[in-house]
Amino acid sequence: MKVDIKNLIRPEVAKIKAYEGEKETDNYQIDLSGNESPYDLPIHIKEEITDKIMDNPLNNYPNLYTESLRCSIADYLDIDVDCDQVIVGNGSDDVLDMLINTFLEPGDRVLAAAPTFSMYRFFSELAGGIYENFSLTNKEFSFESIKELIERLEPKMIFLCSPNNPTGELLEPETILKLADIYSGILVVDEAYAEFSDVTLLNHISEHNNLGVTRTFSKAFGLAGIRLGYLVGSRSLISQVSKVVKPYNINSITSLIGKIILREDELIKDRVNKIVSEREKMHKMYSEYKNWTVFPSSANFVYIEGSDTFKFKKMLNEKGIKIRSFNRKPAAIRITVGTPAENKEVAAVFKKFKEERGNE
Repeated sequence: MKVDIKNLIRPEVAKIKAYEGEKETDNYQIDLSGNESPYDLPIHIKEEITDKIMDNPLNNYPNLYTESLRCSIADYLDIDVDCDQVIVGNGSDDVLDMLINTFLEPGDRVLAAAPTFSMYRFFSELAGGIYENFSLTNKEFSFESIKELIERLEPKMIFLCSPNNPTGELLEPETILKLADIYSGILVVDEAYAEFSDVTLLNHISEHNNLGVTRTFSKAFGLAGIRLGYLVGSRSLISQVSKVVKPYNINSITSLIGKIILREDELIKDRVNKIVSEREKMHKMYSEYKNWTVFPSSANFVYIEGSDTFKFKKMLNEKGIKIRSFNRKPAAIRITVGTPAENKEVAAVFKKFKEERGNE
């Protein structure tokens, strides 16, 4: 018997598309498309992890709800927060999904920026929500403009990514806090790239019980491969989101690696400083091309709009360098900050690109 599967799926699933990354350039030597850290863990830390894995009984379930990891995160954060104010997930997108599953009902509205992290729309529409946005590129993020949207649209949830992905902009924290003072829904601030900006709203969660801050181990910590993210919020917020957390949602090896890296604060700070220094060099370099709009970045990447961006991307691809492109008007690219050696490879292509276009 052959069944028409399309007739059986939920309407919300029928409307959405599966997430797609950068498809082109399979044979690349340098990948600057995913905003990952260019630095792997040092060999001595990998050896320690390996030794502990050997002593770890993999036939047993991990600890329920990963209390020890949550407490390690709470201890690591430089704020007054307890273990029961932290939730961990399989990457920060998993935590975002938990928030939506907790609060969003079909027909509820969600407000976010455009462009921004695509998972806000994906999870919202999957839950039957109505996704609305405002334009960052048109400078629509201000207290008065968002207040007007809140009053008109009455969104159940607001997602703000700061620094924003893919543009790299840091959203004014004072504006976010003014919005928190007047907003009665769930306000989520995604701080996946906060370590590169040194600006955070974590120290304000006690003032606003509807404010949740999400973070990840994928960027500054250089652990995209283990998929670990977390949410910090008030006890009243976290107690409700905890209801949708799956038992044993974090495997024991991920938990083990997470706790080890949290004690390596100096290593992480040193690597962040290197990336920020390289980011400033690359931003200055890209700004030399007169036909582009190069956005200010407080993250570990640079976002560029302009008519020749795809031509530059093609030249990079031909040299085995993969970046992220955005097929919108104007066309845009996002280039992750790599190691100094990787950035020199990009700079060499950029020099040739400028020479060919006669734009010095």
